Amino acid sequence: MTTNETNSLAAVAGVGYMGNVKLKDVNMFWGLLLMVSVCMARADYESASNQFPADSPNITYIGRWADLTVDNLKTKLAIASGGSFRFKFTGSNVKLSFLPFTVDPNKPEISYSIDNQAPVRIPLQDELAITGLDATVPHTMIVWVEGVACTLKVKRWTCKQGVGLRGVELAATGRLSAYPTGNTKKLLILGDSIGEGLLMLGGTVARNFPQYANARLNFGNQLGTLLHADVWLHCFGGAAIGQNFFDIPPAPANYPFILQGCPHNDPAFDVVIIEDGHNDAGVPADRFIGNYKILIEKVRQANPHAVVFLFPPLKPYAKDKFELVRAVAEETKCVFIDNSTWKVDAPNINHPSVKGHTQIAEYLKPIIETYLK
Repeated sequence: MTTNETNSLAAVAGVGYMGNVKLKDVNMFWGLLLMVSVCMARADYESASNQFPADSPNITYIGRWADLTVDNLKTKLAIASGGSFRFKFTGSNVKLSFLPFTVDPNKPEISYSIDNQAPVRIPLQDELAITGLDATVPHTMIVWVEGVACTLKVKRWTCKQGVGLRGVELAATGRLSAYPTGNTKKLLILGDSIGEGLLMLGGTVARNFPQYANARLNFGNQLGTLLHADVWLHCFGGAAIGQNFFDIPPAPANYPFILQGCPHNDPAFDVVIIEDGHNDAGVPADRFIGNYKILIEKVRQANPHAVVFLFPPLKPYAKDKFELVRAVAEETKCVFIDNSTWKVDAPNINHPSVKGHTQIAEYLKPIIETYLK
């Protein structure tokens, strides 16, 4: 390269050089310039790549998703049913990659929808690939966690099972962008198998997950739709207020369901519904009341501006706890939900069907709506 050529490069860069500038100096300049360009472009990294990690800011997560690093890759893990994620994208293809250890013989089940079409429900696989889409228009995708693999003998708040997203891959020219819900309110439901959507589609206690769950349509998510609120479900079959039931610690210890130290994405909630107590038959009244009050205190510490509702056990569960929940609500200034006259379709070992969950959501809507306004 001649001196004139070197000076021409410098002139393009807006820098004046003397005629004796050496080539290595120019290379150093362009190297530094490239580094600056890369740093400036980092924020726009996703617009130049067709592979996107699970922690991409353009993927919106609703519900409890833990941050988990696997093989130096930042992933997202849902150990409970009812969570979802969503995004917009362009291109003719989209592929989701899931954590291999979350795919086991009793596979979790997910549903997905492209462009708001009817959800398709499938057992979780290592990958989910959708091809043949119209590349000339943008698309949306929503994925719901319907049922997380578990048995009554499995401890379900470990970071070693559930639905774990590794990332999203698009066609070579594909672009990823955010697809927010547009909702401004956040609703938390703490509960047990009823809040989780256990046995909504039939089944027995021995075969309860995941094929007999339908968390997308349980009362919490239906209520969120009715109220235009995003819903977080912290519900586990077997959860109780006053006792360790099915290897699940009692309520004060299992909130906020810290997953063995895994960070999570809980926001500050506007409304908290504690749907619990169904598994507390036989628990002494003093222990039940004491634990319930501790739970409420922890909830309020984490959500100081939330309205807290207490949802007592539905019939025929733990009949002796109904009035105890009312007493706790009065003492702690929570809102008591009197469900004693509700008609809930619950043919599956006293667990509500899809129709029953719809009924619960419709009962709750006017109660919660008053406080949201």
